[in-house]
Amino acid sequence: MTLTVVILLFAGGLTARAEGETEVDVEDSLLDSMNLDSVQDAVDELLGDTSISFGDAIKELIKGDQPFSGENMKNMVQALLEAAWGTQKTIWINILILVLAAALFSSFSGVFSNGQLGEMSFYLVYLLVFALLVKNLATLSGELKSTLEGIVTFMQALTPAYFLAVATATGASTAAMFYQIILLVILLVERVLIYLVLPGIHVFVLLSFVNHLYKEDLMSKMTELLKSVICWTMNTMLGLIVGLQVTRSLISPALDSLKRTAIGKTAGAIPGVGNAINAVTEMVIGSAVLVRNCLGVAAVVILFLCALQPVLHIVITGLSYRFLAAFAQPVSDKRMVGALNSMGEGCGLLLKVLFTTEVLFLLTIAILAGTVSGA
Repeated sequence: MTLTVVILLFAGGLTARAEGETEVDVEDSLLDSMNLDSVQDAVDELLGDTSISFGDAIKELIKGDQPFSGENMKNMVQALLEAAWGTQKTIWINILILVLAAALFSSFSGVFSNGQLGEMSFYLVYLLVFALLVKNLATLSGELKSTLEGIVTFMQALTPAYFLAVATATGASTAAMFYQIILLVILLVERVLIYLVLPGIHVFVLLSFVNHLYKEDLMSKMTELLKSVICWTMNTMLGLIVGLQVTRSLISPALDSLKRTAIGKTAGAIPGVGNAINAVTEMVIGSAVLVRNCLGVAAVVILFLCALQPVLHIVITGLSYRFLAAFAQPVSDKRMVGALNSMGEGCGLLLKVLFTTEVLFLLTIAILAGTVSGA
């Protein structure tokens, strides 16, 4: 923390003691200095539910209350499960009927002359399944893209408020570290995950569908290479951000602690008011740490809630296609089974994109929330 901020804390501390203010007043002053209106707008847009107040949630956490009840969470999960299954049920039944039809054509292909009519019938059914799978993939990918863009918007709105809380609680160096890393994470999510990895997953699934259209294995190595590149890209992003945060979190908080300790001891040595300065400074820093951590907890819960719907939708979809592939393998053509299994793999990659985004932001908040300010 800079010398100017300490002087301001000193002046404000004397005023606070004169007016009989408490830690609650300091916490309210810190919250009032943060612009949470843009954060609330991002929450409303992301969750589509104006009943969740970000500011009220922080205040309840500061008081030690539970702003998000377990019963509401349970009802939300149940409603999302029902909605996800209701969306997939019709498509699942249609694909099941087509898979059975493909199995029938494959079984009786030898009855027709040279098997050509049976093969043509199989291709017709396969193309229908192909169209349904591509449409479903586009729906899942569009929903995931909207969620990722909403998460980025939320973090962009949260960053100034959290920056102020970190600067007050820990110091300017740690706050600058957070600001730089969060901007890097936002850039990676926007430029790499949304505009590079998501289209790459589309290409992977489409190439897999085309590969399974033929009896010969023509593009399996290409699809394996593309899948490996996608996974390596996400793992590299995660390792880069985690390594950068861990390394910088070992330096910046220690630097802020050293500065604060030196200035605090100098101010505390002033005759007559030294003890008052230390007491007020400790009260302000303790309140700032509490506000910072409660702000981080509220942000983590919002990130969890916004990811809940796409996670359940993708998981149910991926499991349903995996189940269909396992069900169809004994009776249907291996090409149809391969297409269904490829769709399940595509859902797994979409889920990994969402988890990578969540982990990148959650780790940034968690590492800062675990940083102890210097006394």
